[in-house]
Amino acid sequence: MRLPKRRLSFDWAAWEGGLVLLALTIAGCTRTQSADQALAKAYEATGGQREEVAKVAGTVTIDGQPVGDTGPMRTIVILYDPHKPDASRKAPLYAVCDEDGHFEFTTYGKGDGVPPGSYVVLFAQLRMTTWGEMGYNPPDGFKNEYNDPDKNEKVPEFKIDVALPGRTDYQFDLKIAGKEMTASPGPHSITMLK
Repeated sequence: MRLPKRRLSFDWAAWEGGLVLLALTIAGCTRTQSADQALAKAYEATGGQREEVAKVAGTVTIDGQPVGDTGPMRTIVILYDPHKPDASRKAPLYAVCDEDGHFEFTTYGKGDGVPPGSYVVLFAQLRMTTWGEMGYNPPDGFKNEYNDPDKNEKVPEFKIDVALPGRTDYQFDLKIAGKEMTASPGPHSITMLK
C-alpha cells in the first residue's frame, strides 16, 4: 500500500507576518542611539551624572602673530585647576589651536566647554607623535615659559573664572622672541600630554 505524498502548503498571511516581525526585530536591535542618549545611558549605568559645562574658546597669538603652520608641533592651551593639582597632572583639560590660533574646549561635544570653576591657563607648544610615546611630547617650543601653573597664577590674564554660559572671546598673546629656554620646568609644569 502506498501512502499519498504530502504537499507542503504555505499560509502566506502567516509567512508575511513573520517577515514583518523579523524586520521590526532587526530594526529595533540595530537602531543607533544619538551621542547624548548613549552618554545618558552610560551615566545611568554607572550612577554618575553629567556636569554642566561653560564655553571656553578664543585665540592665541605668538608675539602678536597668528600661530601659523608649525609642522608636527601643536600649540596647546591647558586649563589647570589649582584646587585639584593631582587631577590636573593626570588628565588636564586641554585644547589644540588651529593655524589661526583658535581654540575651543570640549567635554561632551565639540566646543561645548568645561565645568565651571577657577583655572590657571597654561600654554605649551609640543610635538605631536603617533608612534612610540604617542601624544604631545617635549621639548616645549615656548621654552617652558608658559607651562608652569605656579608662575602663570601670578599673571592676572592667565587666571580665569569660568561661569555659565561661558566665553568664546579669550585672547592670549604670548611673548616668546628673545626668551631663553627655562632649564628645568617647575614641579607642576605640564611638559607632555598623553
